[in-house]
Amino acid sequence: NQWAISLISALIQFKATILNSVLSCRMFTMNYPLLIDHIMREANLYLQMVQRIQNRENINIEREAMEQELFWNRIMAEHSKFIRGLLDPTENELINTANNFGKEFDQLTADSLAAMERTMPLKEVTQESLKATEALRDFKAQGTQGLLECKIRSIIIPLLGDHTLREANHYLRLLNIFEK
Repeated sequence: NQWAISLISALIQFKATILNSVLSCRMFTMNYPLLIDHIMREANLYLQMVQRIQNRENINIEREAMEQELFWNRIMAEHSKFIRGLLDPTENELINTANNFGKEFDQLTADSLAAMERTMPLKEVTQESLKATEALRDFKAQGTQGLLECKIRSIIIPLLGDHTLREANHYLRLLNIFEK
């Protein structure tokens, strides 16, 4: 675990250096700054999980569920926005659908935060997140298939579509656990 912690920490530092360079115009990339930050947050989450295992920490399941929902709803919103931004401008229907998912998951992110602050029931947020993530998963699956069959005009590589689909499936597994 200690070796993994060192490697993950180095990756996070590398991405932070890239992000700083991009934001200060010392480096240019075809990646959105938000994508670099997105990858850093995913790595930070993984680092925290490995550190908890290494330190044999007890986990408050309810708190963990709330934090995971907040994290993954934001990730799903960002996936939707990345998809929207990588589609060809002629793909109006897909752009609108991706944009609507982005807005829906932005709201779910806010709702997750409200659940953490006890101003909204977590169960309700989990059910809404589950429903929205199932719909987004289906959209991503159709999109990935469309990319593979060259039926969608975009600059999205199919591997990225598959990656976002796998993350939606991962989040669905978590939500199904949280719902119980």
